[in-house]
Amino acid sequence: MSPTGNLAADQDLALCEALLRRICEDLGLLLDRPLELETVSAARSAFKVAGERSVHIAFKFGVTVDGQVQHGALLVPLADSIAFACYLMMMTDEVVTARRKDKDLDRAQKDAMVEVCNLLGGSLDGALRDQFQKRVSARSEGCQGMRPGAAPAFERASGVELVIGRAKVKLHSFPSFEMLLMLPAIPPAPPAAA
Repeated sequence: MSPTGNLAADQDLALCEALLRRICEDLGLLLDRPLELETVSAARSAFKVAGERSVHIAFKFGVTVDGQVQHGALLVPLADSIAFACYLMMMTDEVVTARRKDKDLDRAQKDAMVEVCNLLGGSLDGALRDQFQKRVSARSEGCQGMRPGAAPAFERASGVELVIGRAKVKLHSFPSFEMLLMLPAIPPAPPAAA
């Protein structure tokens, strides 16, 4: 791999780690439960990725880079998404443990899931603004349930690769799970006018 490729890969990994760390810190604080980032990897892809082996929730977001809107998503397994929503509603550990097995969401869970999406969008926005001197921002665009092996529905700009961050995350005392971040590749800042 060329030095430029190594540099881009290192930058992608650093960006994914910074964004996912911010998400875990912010969400853990709001849920009042530890949300630990255990490992992170990053790679570029011309294609969206899908959660495997289980239903996932795609928390979708828009990313504005130098005034151009692009899109991405954060995929979280259904059981862990339900736990996020339940903790946001201040349910006890025992109730959350039981609700993680749900396959159908009630109205309150759906509303809490949308609020989780808004919180994730805010975390991403803050982290992207910090990383890119406010030339990049993000906003929540809702959430979507995904069958195993299905990629989320969001528009893709022609020729823009996705940075795929794969993180192993642990919520409270529950088993670790994989969180998938799909973010449009963000080009370097244009040179300043002389």
